[in-house]
Amino acid sequence: MVMELIFPRGKDTIHNDFTNSVEIAHIPPIKGIQIIHYDEQHPKMGRTQKFRLTLLDGVTGRPIADELYDNKSPETIKTFLEAHLNPTKQTFVVTDLYSSYPGVFGKFFGENLIHQLCLLHLNKLVVGDFPKHGTIEQELMKYRMLNIFYNRDAEIVVLEGMAKEEQMIRLKGDLKYVAWLKSNMSIFRQFVHERELKRRREDENLEQRTFFEAVKMFGTLMTEIDSFEAFVQKRLRMIEKNWEHLTEFYFMEYAPATNNSIENYYSTSLKTHRKKQLRTERGIKNQMKPTATKRAGVLGKCEKTLREAFLMFVPFLDTG
Repeated sequence: MVMELIFPRGKDTIHNDFTNSVEIAHIPPIKGIQIIHYDEQHPKMGRTQKFRLTLLDGVTGRPIADELYDNKSPETIKTFLEAHLNPTKQTFVVTDLYSSYPGVFGKFFGENLIHQLCLLHLNKLVVGDFPKHGTIEQELMKYRMLNIFYNRDAEIVVLEGMAKEEQMIRLKGDLKYVAWLKSNMSIFRQFVHERELKRRREDENLEQRTFFEAVKMFGTLMTEIDSFEAFVQKRLRMIEKNWEHLTEFYFMEYAPATNNSIENYYSTSLKTHRKKQLRTERGIKNQMKPTATKRAGVLGKCEKTLREAFLMFVPFLDTG
């Protein structure tokens, strides 16, 4: 009523005008922000524990720095960052959920830090919270938590149907329930596996939720939090505490939500099961270097395959 005196228009007209103005508004892109991934690997030099600290460029996938240290204390990490990064430059950093990282990176970059916590690492923690051989009800709860940032609606629909049946089967005694649970868990895992294979065939990733969808999913869980098991409540409160750093990627174009890039780099650059090659620091570094060299484009491309080289020795063929 007051607004009608100030600006005499109907609420629908005002709403539509506002919506249109939002759609045509131009938001200037953030420029000059570097994207980096940070992680650690723990190879052993003989029987001595070493710590590999790595900074990876989020755009090119090339390592900014990749070094070995005797420990991974906050002071060591700070020294490593000081040697390779400029704290006055606004930086988007992706790390896992190790408790010391917010303090270390926050002190180093100050207000120039945009800190994203890896969603893949969060999901691994969620999966690890639940018993390996739990109930359908627990499996449903697990997928509801995994559903916050990634679309797991199909899995939840299947589990909700099973959860209703589970309540009835429990009344028939433990023997029948255990057999039923084993069978249905097998059916569900096969369902999940087939969906994963389908995504691989179609070269698709798991669908990521929009920010507003994530807020809605998390909000629904928080309204029911008192009815959940203690370990579920603890994990939800941890997510609530770190919500800002779990959602930074939504507000920066092309920003990564996970540390997958550096995990992939580690998987190709240092095979820690090759113990004989890791007896000395030189052996560890020799394992680390080839992948970095390849990503830098130093190695070049293969001009002639091994098969083509062998064919040169076959009689009556043009040797080229």
